[in-house]
Amino acid sequence: MRVKIIASIGPSSKSPEVLRELYRVGVRCFRINMAHGDKEFWSDIVKGIRELENAMGDRLCIVGDLPGPSIRLGEFEEFSFKKGSKVVFSNLGYGVPLRDKEFFEIAEEGDVIMLDDGRVMLEIISSSWDRVEAIAITDGTLKPGKGLSIKGKELFSQIIRERDLEAIRFAVENMFTYLGVSHVRNAEDLRIVRETIDKLGGRQRLLAKIENTSAVNNIEQIARNSGGVVIARGDLGMNLGLEEVPIVQRKILGICHRLGKPAIVATQILESMMSSPVPTRAEVNDLYVAVAQGADAIMLTGETAVGSYPVEAVRWAKRVIERAEKDPEIVYESVLDVRRRSIEGNDRYSYGIYRLSESLEAPLVILDREIDLALLISIYKPARKIYILTDKEEIYRQSHILWGVEPIYIQDDSGIDGREAITRYIREMLKKSGAEGITYSRIIYVNNIEKKRKIEILEHLD
Repeated sequence: MRVKIIASIGPSSKSPEVLRELYRVGVRCFRINMAHGDKEFWSDIVKGIRELENAMGDRLCIVGDLPGPSIRLGEFEEFSFKKGSKVVFSNLGYGVPLRDKEFFEIAEEGDVIMLDDGRVMLEIISSSWDRVEAIAITDGTLKPGKGLSIKGKELFSQIIRERDLEAIRFAVENMFTYLGVSHVRNAEDLRIVRETIDKLGGRQRLLAKIENTSAVNNIEQIARNSGGVVIARGDLGMNLGLEEVPIVQRKILGICHRLGKPAIVATQILESMMSSPVPTRAEVNDLYVAVAQGADAIMLTGETAVGSYPVEAVRWAKRVIERAEKDPEIVYESVLDVRRRSIEGNDRYSYGIYRLSESLEAPLVILDREIDLALLISIYKPARKIYILTDKEEIYRQSHILWGVEPIYIQDDSGIDGREAITRYIREMLKKSGAEGITYSRIIYVNNIEKKRKIEILEHLD
């Protein structure tokens, strides 16, 4: 499986038993949505993932999503309502409480409130500085902690608020691999988050979550300044309109790959599996399209965090991805032009290695202490596997979201440059590949330690 699966962890999946099953099915990257829960809840999940690492003898990737400048419901008893019902939002001890006062500052009569990825809508009939009344346009259920948006409007809050700072500190202290920047609007938002992480001594790479109109309009500057992009289709559907989402998804995938950035498709991948053991035909087709368009990874959200069938959802995602990747006519749309012209701004070194792999029909083995070369080559979607050999745990973990990249951790007394040790690791890699029914007559070995850029074609390793 070349496309990676990122599983969101929550009440349905944080037990040791479910985490282990997710690992066995193929998940190596786990997401924590830090808009929900508290430090104690996050700590339980992190503890479970670290225990899984020890049990499996592996090193896993953790993505933490920051809350971001969003509007969320406060604490109250969950309730359902019918179309035409009146719902009151207030922070004065009655009605539905909200965590963010900015909601009352931007809400106006006639605005449409959207929740649950647009499935629940209410029209505002009156608003003041502390109270908003709305009439339900649809049936629905309100649950504490859920996010909402006002159609066509964006918040102007700073990208890091108190809760975000708490989440960043936690992520740095617990050595998360990536941080998802929620509701990012421009490159300046990313710069602020980057500076905050640096001041705390963190090295987390940033994933920019594209959720609003500003982010779509500024996608090139955002992608250039990020470690990858998440196409958050739920919020995009609410803010742009559902009919715009397929167009935006294809556009973002193309831009990201032209700039040499991994792109992750998220939200409602297999939404029906929240309550069903099998996906719908439309969901299977949607996932196939994401693979064909060149997504580097897909992110399961509610399906694995709070759904009834978290492991089954991953199994189905893997099943669809593997079948799509076997299709001899599959076209990775987002990289067609990139394959002809190379990644924008690149020195063509990674492109040359990709072309060599294609012409020799040989897999790539990259010896490196940085992720950039493996990342750039993976963008081209080569026909053969990419293996990265490294003695850096953070590089090993970062590779878990990269298309077609399989990390191998080197721990040897002779050091990462030791020829004997490297040859042994390559033989073990080939043996493992042979066990999967794949045999190689040669490999392309790239020593990129300290930017050496040394390329060898290795044959007859047996």
